[in-house]
Amino acid sequence: MANLVLDDINGGNFLGLEEGETLKRDLVNTHVFHHGMEASPNSGAKVDITVANGVTFLRLNAHQIRAADNTISVTDAIVIAFHRLLAVAQGLVSPAFAPADFNVDYSEAVRLTEAQTVAALGEAGVPTEAQIGAALTADVKRRVRTTFTDRVCLVAFVFRARGHHWMDSLEDLFQRVWRKTRHPENELHISFKNLARTALHAVYPQVLDAFWVDSVRANRCNGALAKRLDVAPAGFAGPHVLWQGLEDLKMIAPGLHHRVAAAHAYLEQQLAWARQDRWNGSVNARYYGAERGNLEEKRLGSIAATIKAAIDTLTDGAPLGKSPALQRIATNAPITGAVLGRAIAQVSARPEVVNTLLLE
Repeated sequence: MANLVLDDINGGNFLGLEEGETLKRDLVNTHVFHHGMEASPNSGAKVDITVANGVTFLRLNAHQIRAADNTISVTDAIVIAFHRLLAVAQGLVSPAFAPADFNVDYSEAVRLTEAQTVAALGEAGVPTEAQIGAALTADVKRRVRTTFTDRVCLVAFVFRARGHHWMDSLEDLFQRVWRKTRHPENELHISFKNLARTALHAVYPQVLDAFWVDSVRANRCNGALAKRLDVAPAGFAGPHVLWQGLEDLKMIAPGLHHRVAAAHAYLEQQLAWARQDRWNGSVNARYYGAERGNLEEKRLGSIAATIKAAIDTLTDGAPLGKSPALQRIATNAPITGAVLGRAIAQVSARPEVVNTLLLE
């Protein structure tokens, strides 16, 4: 069983509703653009922001964040606002983006009129320029700016693989993948919750994914995030897991796919369909103009049960065997799996097979 460690490509571990995340405007996530503030006319089109407008943006957004959630400190709110400012400069968020063009029906980017801007700046509790400068030291700005691309790509990865921007149970995944980038966690200056939600939730899913794809293609993205670009989307992990497991089993049982011919043909059909659009099959497919599909998992039961039986017999504790998607689909054909799994165990015990597998 040569390649059974699938690190974070098992999108079947997605959490929450079967239909993914329900996106809507939330006050704590809403970016406030004051009168005269620069904004991108098209997604991905960068904009140059003046120092004066940048400072005003930071003051208004930090205040808005705390007004929506007073558990967030002033310093944290300012750092979150700085992430927002960088997202705006990169053309990821703008009040000019029409929601319908991005397959959503909401916007978390609001443009104030001149009168509203004056009134907003006059509200009690708006951070001063001195407070902005104290929170955003040269070191903090440098660390955030130099890793900003990877921060956005991290959120894009989690949203694809788990189907949600943030849930408390996703903290471990955020930590684990960020550590693989080798960026010091104590230099984040923001919680993963605030990064995924308050700072970047306003980036439409389609724009978020496009930024990740472009960053990987242009070699701007850390390798730990680049290699996860083709992670199976939440909701369609099953076929990917089965394909990987079947490929491994072919090493000791080359004709196995003939024993599950109908399931194998259906698996190939589903994977070919998924390759037509990287978001086909995702629980969030609707946000990308892709197709949700109608995967009939019971038709793949014989493959899943066989893989699971083989793993239980040959490599107890292998990560693939713990896949919720594999376990769920395998329940559709327990007898087939038990019989073929035992047969594979018998084959793998033969000296000529073992000797072949050990050849370098």
